[in-house]
Amino acid sequence: MTGSPCPLLGRFQAVRDSCPGAPALAGPQGVITYYELAVRANEWRDRLLALSLPPRTAVAVLSNGSAALVPAFLGVRAAGAVPLLVDTLIPPDRRADMISVSRSAAVVDAAAGSVTRLDGADPVSLPPQAGYLAFSSGSQGPPKGIIGNAAGAAAFLDWEREMLGLGSTIRGALLTSPSFDVVLRDMLLPLLCGGVLCVPEAAVRTDPPSVVGWLARNAVNVVHLVPSLSTRWVAGAGTTRLDALRWSLFAGEPLYSRHVRQWKSVAPDTRVVNLYGPSETTLAKYWHIVEEPVPAGLQPVGRGLPGTRLRADPIGEAGPGEGEAVDGSFRITLETPDGSLGYLLASASDADRRALVRRDGTTTFVTQDRGRLHPGGLLIVEGRLDGLVKRNGVLVDLAHITAEALADAGVTQAYCFQVDPDAAGRILLAVEGSAAFSLPALTRRLRRALGPAMPNEIVHVDRMPVLPNGKIDRRSLRLMLERLGVAKK
Repeated sequence: MTGSPCPLLGRFQAVRDSCPGAPALAGPQGVITYYELAVRANEWRDRLLALSLPPRTAVAVLSNGSAALVPAFLGVRAAGAVPLLVDTLIPPDRRADMISVSRSAAVVDAAAGSVTRLDGADPVSLPPQAGYLAFSSGSQGPPKGIIGNAAGAAAFLDWEREMLGLGSTIRGALLTSPSFDVVLRDMLLPLLCGGVLCVPEAAVRTDPPSVVGWLARNAVNVVHLVPSLSTRWVAGAGTTRLDALRWSLFAGEPLYSRHVRQWKSVAPDTRVVNLYGPSETTLAKYWHIVEEPVPAGLQPVGRGLPGTRLRADPIGEAGPGEGEAVDGSFRITLETPDGSLGYLLASASDADRRALVRRDGTTTFVTQDRGRLHPGGLLIVEGRLDGLVKRNGVLVDLAHITAEALADAGVTQAYCFQVDPDAAGRILLAVEGSAAFSLPALTRRLRRALGPAMPNEIVHVDRMPVLPNGKIDRRSLRLMLERLGVAKK
């Protein structure tokens, strides 16, 4: 590969030069060394350069999460283009929309080994600092295209490597959907340490109960995971134990003590880290090593990464900045030099663009998250702003209801929402349970714990719908409950 100002590429090249014969990727197709990985990336680079694409334009990379994703990503960066990683498991119309909104100049099909120039795509040159494109998860609304900061991603990976004390003995796992920016943590952390990235068979990625067995067989010692998805991984573990696992880094959803206890039942020696940071701020901006014994309830996200600044905007009963603050909670606004460079224009509203501003080397993002400070100064993300609702004129905290539900031994997942805030404000709690679940027992316990904040209805679902990144798919859940006739407005 030729020289490049991309810090992600530069770090990989340094590792390649230091240990060319060391194993880089291990998967169903065997082991690939750092030298072989660089050769494959060069091949992608040369094929893209032959297309004479405009500089710094987007190139979509289609992938099913196989090992072929890695050289394709590196090759696109080496060609001076900006990769948009697209999971082939998501619906075709969603894939087409991502490619269209990004104005990709070409499409790389990593598994098929093909490159196609998109004539008439009207590509645009992205900022020199752009390292990747990603779309928000869509768990709360229409996905927005985010211009990722290459230096910001490199800074996070440098910090993570140093914080965990990682080196060439790391064995990571490529388990995240390629369509989400957090796949960069899975994919690049082991490679920038000189370690091994373990890649599962396609069947493992689509079968959560098989993941723990695969992690054990591959002696993975660092893994990134989402709380909701971890419960399904544990459910299929049987007697398997992850004795090699040293670090488990949770992100994407609130982490509760029950998630930690469940995970440590299969990985007793792992250290658990809780990460927080919207995609707009690049991978993660807060971190906390969960204490032993695990404190009950919602776990803090801790303290900011270097350069991260928190702005706490009070939340009143009438909304952010209106009236007296509710229980000391505030709206979370983050400022960081490592944040994203903005939204793709076609994917974001004017209000979205006002919430995400890059100016003078600093990204400011006004989140939709609600936080408070632990007496020790640790940040706790309590929920979203829209989780504070009124029912018959009384303020109700939906996140508190969810937390109480998850404290029940028989509940594995929970989501609480208001069906129609314009009417009587009916509140519905959906829960997924284990074999020990009892709806009458949960109802009695919540009635005692919540009093007047008790939800109007509790619905047991066999299986919560999840997004490709493992988060609960809240919109799909609502639609499912509407079809069942329990969430109709």
